[in-house]
Amino acid sequence: MNSETIHIVPQIKYISQQFDAEKIHQYQLFAEISDNYFHFWVVEHTSKSLLALESFVLPVQLSFSSPTDNLSQIFSQHDFLKSLKWKSVKITIDNHSFTLLPVALFRKEYTNKYLQLAKGQFIGDDEEVRQRLHPSLEMLNIYSCERKLYNWLAETYPLVDLEYEHLSSELIEFALRSSKSQSAFIYVGSGAFTLVITLNGTLKFCNRFVYATPEDLAYYVLFVMSELGIEPDEIFLRLYGNIEKDAEEYKVLTQYLPKVKIGDTSTDMLFDNKIALHHYLGLSI
Repeated sequence: MNSETIHIVPQIKYISQQFDAEKIHQYQLFAEISDNYFHFWVVEHTSKSLLALESFVLPVQLSFSSPTDNLSQIFSQHDFLKSLKWKSVKITIDNHSFTLLPVALFRKEYTNKYLQLAKGQFIGDDEEVRQRLHPSLEMLNIYSCERKLYNWLAETYPLVDLEYEHLSSELIEFALRSSKSQSAFIYVGSGAFTLVITLNGTLKFCNRFVYATPEDLAYYVLFVMSELGIEPDEIFLRLYGNIEKDAEEYKVLTQYLPKVKIGDTSTDMLFDNKIALHHYLGLSI
């Protein structure tokens, strides 16, 4: 099937009656991108009202399943995404390609090698490597995504100073702000999840795992807790992303952990009550 014939439709679509395409210069665009999903939402800069949100499942099984190719299809068919007038645009990348490094150990000339060591594979010219400083932790998040995506976004929004973030960094900062007690925060994607554990404003653990079954997810969480010497009743677990109370992942986790909850949020954003806020980490923070 030719890529140009594909029409990728949103699984979830919300447009506020207050949305006005003529006021895009007052709106902020936020997006989360992975190999198999794309979410975006629009926020009014002053009121912080949620004006639009759409969520897409990307056809990763197709031969043209690069996120960039899929996004190009979506943007070409969309009414306002490709506008050049956004007040700001923030892109969050969700993938396995990241590693955390203490600032004291960082040497710029070894940036690619740090990530290469963490991934266990060569970092080629087709990857764009970036860094994100976490000042309170004195730590860098070194991450990458396909260079094709960065170049395409720069071409799509040539008049906007694009802001990039890795989802692991968002989850870390959210976790540090949200709880002083010993807590675990999980963001569930499609076949993968990111786990962050914090205590008293410090980061104890961060990693991303691929899983095939709910039991796999629970095993990884319990294994990490065991390695850190944490008993099941000593930690609060907050769940975000693609998960609900009737999901098997939730049911299995609650069999082993007594303090599990679908994520609390710290946002004061105004939003439609039909939107499951915990599905979108950027909306939660």
